[in-house]
Amino acid sequence: MAIRITLYVVFIVGIVIFACLTILKIRKGILEKEELDDYSKQFENGKFYRGKDVEEEDKRELEIKTKDYELKRHKNLIQIGFFGVLAVIMLICTILIPGNIHQVNTGEVAVVRHMGKVVGMREPGVYWDWYFTNDYVMFDTKLKSTEILTQSYTSDAQTVDLDVVIQYQVKTNEADKLAITYGTISNVKYQMETVVLDRMKSVLGKNDAEYTVRNREAVKVNIEQNIMDSINDGNYFVFVPSVNIRDLSFSEVYERAAEERAIANQKMEQAKIEQTQELNKAENDKKIAIAKAQAEAESAQLRAEAEAEVARIKAQADQDVAKIEADTALYAGQKNAAIAIQKLAGINGWSVITITEDVNNTPDNLLDDINTYKVVKYDGDTYVAVTSEELAKGVEKLMEVYKYETWDGKLPVYQMSDNGTIAVVTP
Repeated sequence: MAIRITLYVVFIVGIVIFACLTILKIRKGILEKEELDDYSKQFENGKFYRGKDVEEEDKRELEIKTKDYELKRHKNLIQIGFFGVLAVIMLICTILIPGNIHQVNTGEVAVVRHMGKVVGMREPGVYWDWYFTNDYVMFDTKLKSTEILTQSYTSDAQTVDLDVVIQYQVKTNEADKLAITYGTISNVKYQMETVVLDRMKSVLGKNDAEYTVRNREAVKVNIEQNIMDSINDGNYFVFVPSVNIRDLSFSEVYERAAEERAIANQKMEQAKIEQTQELNKAENDKKIAIAKAQAEAESAQLRAEAEAEVARIKAQADQDVAKIEADTALYAGQKNAAIAIQKLAGINGWSVITITEDVNNTPDNLLDDINTYKVVKYDGDTYVAVTSEELAKGVEKLMEVYKYETWDGKLPVYQMSDNGTIAVVTP
């Protein structure tokens, strides 16, 4: 922690500096004392060989030096005490201050324990806590990974070697629970390894080795998902975003045997596929031949039906044309007959009553109508039908008239009933 280290450096440097100054002052006092002692010895040695005047002068000089030493000695003692006190203060600060400053860095969370009991958590920042009673347990909340190498067994007792990598992250808001339950993240990792082994046994134990080899990737995904669900749903206070099985392998002998079986199975499957394709081709050829024959038969039938329909339509058309021509001729004859009868009646002073009969009950089609005419005469009171004799004579008169008009020589064919009604049959 930068702040704590900085304070330790500052205080230790201060202790060293003040300790050195104290030592230097002590050393200086010792040297001054030695210098004064040397001078005193010289004075004592010189008083037996020098005169009285010189001795008095040396004595005064010794007194001056002694007073000067006492002054320096007193000053040194003060300085030694001052630097010593400062060194002691620095030592006390070194013991008390840096240890109480706790820094939680980004990507970390601290669990605070007071006399061993968890009392709270600290997020990233700088805190002051008495370190004699409170200690900080740091947990890294950044995404980390752990690799687990283990073995398991399939349902047919084949050994499986697994290399599993788990990515995990401490849940920030549950770090205190992690500290209470497991103490350290190492214990959590041990529990995760137990979960991994248990989940792998659960998944691999359901199938034999051959199935596992054939469906290796699906088995991996199944194990990975089971591990993630078990850890995330359990009380491990960590979040596992991903589990990656980097290796799931059997013994070399079994792997080689499984590979050979897989190749043999592939060849067999390929042979089945080719056989199925040939059967399908033969079946398709058969269906095509049947469909072609059916199509030809249906085509011939349709062609015959079409030709028959064309013939029928043509015959019907011819019949309709003939009927239309006949109706046209009949209508023309009826028209000419009506003209002739009117002319017959006019020459003889008779009158004509026209009676129309619809033979096909189709009043809109005049060609289906048959007209009959009744020739009558007026006898002074009412109209009566002319007799056969009168009609014959009247016709003779009409023939005389036609001699002088354009006439093709054809006479209308008619029938006369007993009541005097004349029906024109042909013009």
